Amino acid sequence: MTNNESTTVDAKDEKARRRLIRSLTWRGLLLQGGFNYERFQNLGFWWMIRPLLDTLYPNREDRAAAYRRHLTYFNTNPWVIGPIAGVVASMEQKRARGDSSVADETITSVKVGLMAPLSGIGDSLVFGTIRPILAAVCAALAINGNVLGPVIFLVGLFATQIAMRVWGTSIGYRAGTKFLARIGGSQLDKVKEGATIVGLAVTGALVATLLPITTPFTYENGEASIALQDQLDTVLPGLLPLAASLAVFWLIRKRISPVWVLIGTLVVGLVAGFFGVLA
Repeated sequence: MTNNESTTVDAKDEKARRRLIRSLTWRGLLLQGGFNYERFQNLGFWWMIRPLLDTLYPNREDRAAAYRRHLTYFNTNPWVIGPIAGVVASMEQKRARGDSSVADETITSVKVGLMAPLSGIGDSLVFGTIRPILAAVCAALAINGNVLGPVIFLVGLFATQIAMRVWGTSIGYRAGTKFLARIGGSQLDKVKEGATIVGLAVTGALVATLLPITTPFTYENGEASIALQDQLDTVLPGLLPLAASLAVFWLIRKRISPVWVLIGTLVVGLVAGFFGVLA
């Protein structure tokens, strides 16, 4: 094969790879569309990878076996479905080419083995880091009267999700089964721990800036009038917002309905404001 022919083949392979990644990314957006309480996201995963299976297995029996392989139990964070889809697609292609090292059980076990660790990463990154940061920035914009706050939040969230899906699918497809080794060990724990720390820091900043709870209460000390809020600030600035947030968190941990927590917070705020306890 000449250099020009080799370059043409490589270009075709790269074009096919990009087309596959686009297909997995966009079809993967419907991962939750067929959610059920028996096998959770199995229908969504099957829908995502079905065009590839139809191409790889023209024989009816082989295609039916591949369908059954991906209709088993599956559940993970939708944001991190990309790496799993990429790895599985790579393995299915190897199996269709006759690679004896890739059996049906191998594909299933790899897919199941990736579900839990990637779900942990996704939960930490999405719910503990990305969404709180976007919410904090956009809420501050909205409070200042910027109507683009909610729009930026929704667009930013969607764009971040698409970027994670495309990048994850590409990484998983290129790495294949080696992806399991890459996310194993202490590296996974470090990513989850780092995401959790960042998320907690952002949540703390959000509480301090968006919950301006103060008290106008004063008391007399001899001839001096002392403001209780000044005394609290010397102990810990933002102590009242922190106490309110921890109280709400404690109630939710006690399985109190968020609706009742919201109503209770509203009632306490109105009563405390009426009697001049809080401002």
